[in-house]
Amino acid sequence: MSDIHAYQSLPGLRQHDSRPAAEGPLTMRGLLRRPWFIRLVAVGVLVFIWQWVTWVNTRVPGIDEIVRFMVTEMTGGSHGGALTGEFWEPLSLSLQRYAIGLAVGIPAGALLGLVIGASRWARGLFNDTVLVLLALPAVVWAFLASLWFGLSSAGPILAVILTAVPFVAVNLAAGVRNIDPGLVEMSRSYGVPAGRRLRHLLLGGTLPSAFTGLRLAFMTGWNSLLIVEWFGATSGVGWRARFWYDALRYPGFVAWIFLFVILITVFDRLLLSPLERRAFQWNQQPTLTFEEEL
Repeated sequence: MSDIHAYQSLPGLRQHDSRPAAEGPLTMRGLLRRPWFIRLVAVGVLVFIWQWVTWVNTRVPGIDEIVRFMVTEMTGGSHGGALTGEFWEPLSLSLQRYAIGLAVGIPAGALLGLVIGASRWARGLFNDTVLVLLALPAVVWAFLASLWFGLSSAGPILAVILTAVPFVAVNLAAGVRNIDPGLVEMSRSYGVPAGRRLRHLLLGGTLPSAFTGLRLAFMTGWNSLLIVEWFGATSGVGWRARFWYDALRYPGFVAWIFLFVILITVFDRLLLSPLERRAFQWNQQPTLTFEEEL
């Protein structure tokens, strides 16, 4: 026992401490490696540029004007004369149209993408049509929807559907074609049940492409909704932005466009990004195992 104490007390020999080492002072170099700090710096730069532009050009509304205008919209206050604020009704209508369009467009695009990716016959039949839908800009759907449905909610919903379907279909079809045929043959040779092949091989193999299509459908569908409401609706976020643009109230126009950007950012950060992280964590786990079938 005395030898052990003597060994531990030798100079230059330190006992191993299993406790985590305390973090040192946070330096500027360390902050530049933090994603939250980089985002904060980016926002600060954008705010500075915006404020500088308002000093140079007085026609550009400042941040304080936009905030005051949107507060008046949200509270239903007066904008002067007979103009009063409207916020919740246009926002809820746009969100309803957006949700209905995605609820129809994403499953339809996923089904079409699986069929195109798995069948050469279906690829030859539908591939060019999907590419044409993908190439058409949202403003074309805005004019077509206005001609077909007039100033109703059917036009914006249809535009979201027709925007979401090709993005989901093209990306999912590419994911299906990228699955290694050797893995498919090996799973069949070892007698892996069809349900497990569908879940682990098809779903796991197409997951990156599927989330790419899903994110594009969310973003471009929201853009299409705004444009269709701008040209062919009498309610919604896009219509409200155009209302203030026609009234030459530029703080209102910029405020609604800024709200449009905030909403799509919130969708991405709070809905798509957590869902994507969980899906990829599941995808990193072992998938096809054959011990049970041997």
